[in-house]
Amino acid sequence: MQIDKILIVESPVHLWRLLSAKNEIIDHSTGEIYELLMVFMDSAESYVKGCRCDEDQNYSYMVSRYQDIRSGEVIEHLVKGFECDRIEFK
Repeated sequence: MQIDKILIVESPVHLWRLLSAKNEIIDHSTGEIYELLMVFMDSAESYVKGCRCDEDQNYSYMVSRYQDIRSGEVIEHLVKGFECDRIEFK
């Protein structure tokens, strides 16, 4: 019997917190994966820590970047970094 380790990501902010706690995942990425992760991290930080007057705009941008990183190569990189079998996004 095999037990799969599944990481369930509840929201963009949840992923931002997970990646903030494991910076080495970003540090070990290269090229387009690195760029996508960094842009996502910046957008999420702007939403979480930014001015409330820009909250709607920052949220929309963060969600858009969140969709960008849900592609195959980035997911593979995240699965390796979080040492799980797969990631499910809610």
